[in-house]
Amino acid sequence: MKIGEARAVAARWVAGHRVPGFAGAYVSGSAAWLPAEAELPATSDVDVVILVDGEVPPKLGKLRHHGVLLDVGYAPVQPAEEVLASPALAPAVSRGVILADPDGSLAALHAAVAARFALPHWVRARCEALEERIAALARLDDGRPLAERVLAWAFPASLPTLVILTAVRANPTVRRRYVAAREVLTRYGEADFHEEVLGWLGCARLARARVAAHLDRLADVYDRVPYDPARPYGTDLGPEARRISIDGTRELIEQGLHREAVWWIVVTLARCLTFSPYGTAALRELLDDLGAGTPEAMRERAGAVVAGLPRLRRGREALIRRAG
Repeated sequence: MKIGEARAVAARWVAGHRVPGFAGAYVSGSAAWLPAEAELPATSDVDVVILVDGEVPPKLGKLRHHGVLLDVGYAPVQPAEEVLASPALAPAVSRGVILADPDGSLAALHAAVAARFALPHWVRARCEALEERIAALARLDDGRPLAERVLAWAFPASLPTLVILTAVRANPTVRRRYVAAREVLTRYGEADFHEEVLGWLGCARLARARVAAHLDRLADVYDRVPYDPARPYGTDLGPEARRISIDGTRELIEQGLHREAVWWIVVTLARCLTFSPYGTAALRELLDDLGAGTPEAMRERAGAVVAGLPRLRRGREALIRRAG
């Protein structure tokens, strides 16, 4: 299916979905960045953001509609300046792939954000917002249950990749963030910096066979999870999402991007543990390989990312300048 067709399916779903305060909807993620005539990858979904004027509902998550896997979330209506400063919202709003706009305010917001999206002031503001979240790793609570602790570490620890992508005004992708950061740094002649970023996570020296074995363990755990779509991460772990989480990750490994696939394996295993303890041994084994197998070791690994902030800031400034 073409990206344009998938967007049209998303628009039809949005037309039949209304929540109190509905103020519009737009496409986020890769489906907003790829051209309409491109093929929608089999291992991708279509991210839909619904704007709400008032109380924001919990994320709806993944659902299939007319053959397209949608991932639906909600966001509050905000002025252009707040959107411009948001590394999560600004990229997609700047693209302007609008699915519904009852009063024209979303089109106006898109125009305002698109006009200033690439200005260094706003690029830097978005990078700094991400860097603040990285700095918070210095306060990592290592007394949490294993799955919560891993998620509290892994997401901020991966944010250097999004700083890199944000600096060059690229799509801050989720599952493929390490792959996308690698592409950017290679294009700008900074491949050594990519090795540093992988090192902060602890996967720079992991062999392909070892990562493949970890994915096999994850696949076994994933298929045993008594998932509940009503719970957090529920729709990320169901059968509909397997093609993304398991098959999509296997594709990366087969392409030689095994180190870049590690972060998503960690995250998905930890999410599985929020439903069942079955995968505890598999997650602990992976954490050992990353040098984060104990609370103390994870705190040290988190500290390595925080210690890398000066290097990251120098790198993003160079990228902001070079990206024009």
